[in-house]
Amino acid sequence: MKYSEFLFSQLFMIHVTYNETEYQDLEYDLIFPEVLKHRALFLESHFNVESKSEYDCIVDYLTSNIQTPES
Repeated sequence: MKYSEFLFSQLFMIHVTYNETEYQDLEYDLIFPEVLKHRALFLESHFNVESKSEYDCIVDYLTSNIQTPES
């Protein structure tokens, strides 16, 4: 695993743990494909830019795209 993959997965799990999201109650084996899907989406997104740190880019992506489920 490369550092950028590790960083994305850790920030994803922290985001899910501390925010009410659709992923909050998923088991690890079910959330893993979602992490991979969102990493691929992040890499192709406008959030992935050279002008900011990778950490900040990922946090911005997660904040904007992993939101509270609708009631």
